[in-house]
Amino acid sequence: METSPKTSPDKILLVDDDKDLRYSLRRALAGKGWDVHEAESGEKGVEVAKREQPQVVLLDNRMGGMTGIETLQLLRGAAPRAMVVLMTAFGTTQTAIEAMKFGAFDYVMKPFDQAKVLGLVEKALQAGHDLARAGTKAPRVDPADLKEGIVGNSEPMQAVLKAIGQVAASEATVLVTGESGTGKELVARSIHRHSLRAKGPFVAVNCAAIPENLIESELFGHEKGAFTGATAQKPGKFELCDGGTIFLDEIGDMSLPTQTKVLRAIQEGEIQRVGGTGTLKVSVRLLAATNKDLEAMVAERKFREDLFYRLNVFRIRLPALRERREDIPLLVDYMLQRLGAGRKLRARRLSPEAHERLLAHDWPGNVRELENVIHRAGVLAKGETILAKDLPADLLAPRRKAGREEPAAAA
Repeated sequence: METSPKTSPDKILLVDDDKDLRYSLRRALAGKGWDVHEAESGEKGVEVAKREQPQVVLLDNRMGGMTGIETLQLLRGAAPRAMVVLMTAFGTTQTAIEAMKFGAFDYVMKPFDQAKVLGLVEKALQAGHDLARAGTKAPRVDPADLKEGIVGNSEPMQAVLKAIGQVAASEATVLVTGESGTGKELVARSIHRHSLRAKGPFVAVNCAAIPENLIESELFGHEKGAFTGATAQKPGKFELCDGGTIFLDEIGDMSLPTQTKVLRAIQEGEIQRVGGTGTLKVSVRLLAATNKDLEAMVAERKFREDLFYRLNVFRIRLPALRERREDIPLLVDYMLQRLGAGRKLRARRLSPEAHERLLAHDWPGNVRELENVIHRAGVLAKGETILAKDLPADLLAPRRKAGREEPAAAA
């Protein structure tokens, strides 16, 4: 494997209490031109690693004193950039899981072929070089944006943020449109957070997730005995949301009869529980969202025209992620900070190759898809930097540009 010219050879630390194994491995490793150091125990290995800062550590799991897994955890602080390959003669499920859990680059079963170990060392060195080239870019997301949850400096997203600011303090009904996964509920929550009802409840209802025969009860509540299974009186979402904001997501999936009752709740400010005879006054601000073309549905008589106009007082359209690719670095920073704060990931940044791949992808699942990709890649990352090889296969496939095929970037 060709490597960039270096002023000094890469350092390999071999930690094993088997003197004969250390001797044979040392000869093989030194024969590749690497600077090899040895330690006969985990405790000694941590000392040597702290002093020498090796690029790769070959670490036996069962030794006198500390185990390899215990040593691995201490190596994270002693030599944070080292790629650790665990060597074990006892390939238990627990060992495999714990090795990867605590950040091992890989593990190899004893007895092993030396060529396999040398190949693993080369791969580990390459991964370490990739991480070093990735740089130490600091996250650029403002801490206040972490709480808001809406991230983006692009022109389309700035228009969205301005619209939120314009409508938040009013009592206007808002219709949020956009493809699935663009963050429509985040916009609704932001409107509520900055509204005069901010101290009141915010209730989100996914209309597509509730069966048609239950949605009326879910929204407006029911009286005891109203239907089979109604063993007690139950307040609905509108009632529970009195004084606050209700968000009806995927309202385009709502049936026409239920649309009629929602319209009355908006117009009259009152609701009637299923099975009830009286009405209840409620003060609720309505926000709605859909990824469907409501105008087309109105023309096809699949959505009430009068309800559409009630909802469409103020419209905010969320752009698809492919329409604001320049926001991807900020979104990734936001996601990594949030996941890191929950101690779910060590990854903090992207390599240039990974960044390029994210920008080239079309993102049919929008921000939700990006978040899933970053979470998965962060889990697979061996250090604080996500490399291109940590991304899903479809992001690494050859791309076509200007009528020709481009090869995927080397991981």
